[in-house]
Amino acid sequence: MTRHDWLVRQGRWRWPDVARLLVAALVPLVWVVYGAPAAAAMFLALGGAMAARFLDLPRRHDLACQVVLALSAWWAADGSYDRVRWLDLVAHAGSGAALALLVLRLLSQAPTRGAPLAAAERRRRVATTTLSVLALGVVWELGELAGHLWLDPAIHVTFADSLSDLVADGAGALVAAPVATRVSPAASGRSAAASAGSPRRS
Repeated sequence: MTRHDWLVRQGRWRWPDVARLLVAALVPLVWVVYGAPAAAAMFLALGGAMAARFLDLPRRHDLACQVVLALSAWWAADGSYDRVRWLDLVAHAGSGAALALLVLRLLSQAPTRGAPLAAAERRRRVATTTLSVLALGVVWELGELAGHLWLDPAIHVTFADSLSDLVADGAGALVAAPVATRVSPAASGRSAAASAGSPRRS
């Protein structure tokens, strides 16, 4: 996909944008109802939703990422993780899968000509994606620790909790990445071909 094609596609309305508007509206709402730390988490979810837009994720992946990230932030805001302990692991696994789709989309920007990836290249992308998601997970856990120390002592941070969160992040990435690597190159090729072949409006 050329830069022009990308700009044309970015200028078009797509139905997952409705979800993006809802996530954006949740940021001030969460701030008013639950406070600044919860709003910061929802703002990060909005960042993930916008990244899905800019990376031109397939629509079903786009919407799935938004739903998972927004739900994870909302559950943190309304205290669901304190009421249902295992929900935190579900959210981390889902967020790991969502981030894996974003990382894989970045990796797939290299030209593939719509051809299936070789097995070795798929394995490399799965490994790179999983390690990237784990690195982002570490950054998130450090952010939680900083929030616990300097913003709100109620933010739950323990070594066991952080370690289990990272395991869930990695598990989500390991589930999503192998599946996505088998379908994303061909889908990307069809998407680019459709964009290049569509008529330009003056």
